[in-house]
Amino acid sequence: MKKIFITLGFVLIALSMGAQNSISYSAEFVVGVGVGKGPLATLTPQFIAQYDFGGCLRVGGGIGIRYAMPCNQYLSKNKTHDRNFSNEIDIPLFFRFGYDMGNFYANIDAGYAIGVLAFDGLGSVPGGLKESSYDGVFVEPQIGWRFGERRALAIGLLWQQSNLDNHIRTESGIMGTPSYSFSESVKNEDLLTPAITLRYTIDF
Repeated sequence: MKKIFITLGFVLIALSMGAQNSISYSAEFVVGVGVGKGPLATLTPQFIAQYDFGGCLRVGGGIGIRYAMPCNQYLSKNKTHDRNFSNEIDIPLFFRFGYDMGNFYANIDAGYAIGVLAFDGLGSVPGGLKESSYDGVFVEPQIGWRFGERRALAIGLLWQQSNLDNHIRTESGIMGTPSYSFSESVKNEDLLTPAITLRYTIDF
C-alpha cells in the first residue's frame, strides 16, 4: 500500500511537468477533533497538486505531516466511557477527487498515513517511544466554499485506521458486600475512527 502512494507522488510530478497549464497547487492547514473512539485533536499542514479535466472534475493527490493525539485506550465502566491518548506524528499520502460547482465544491481524499513517531500522551503511564496506533488507510469527504480568488474553507469527516485497546469493566452490587461482583475484558481493535475536520486552503 505504501508503495502505491509513493508511486502516486512520482506520477503527479510527471504530470505537473508535462501539463503546467492544467495543474493547480494549493496549501492547506487542517485541524480536527475526534468523536467516539476518535482522536482528541489533529493538526495537519499539507500540499496538494490537482489536474483539471475541464468542466467540474479535478483529480490529484497530496502529502502532509500530521500531529495527532489518537485514542489508544477506550475505557468503558458500567456504560460510562473514558479515553487515554498518545502523541503521534505521521505522513499522510492521498489521492484527491474534486468536483466544482461555482464557489461551492466537494472533495474526497483517500490515502495512507505512514506512522513516523509515537510517544505517550494524556492519561498514559510514561513509557517513552511506542508503536504508532493512528496510521494506515484513511478516507475524508469534504464540502467547502471559495471566497476571494485564492482562499477557501471546508469541513470534512476523517475516517482513519486506528489500533486501540478497548477495556470493558462491568460491576454489579455494592462494593464491600457479598453482592458485589465485576467482570473485565480487554480487546485490541483495528478500526476506522472518526474526526471532524476544518481546513483553510490557499491556492497558488
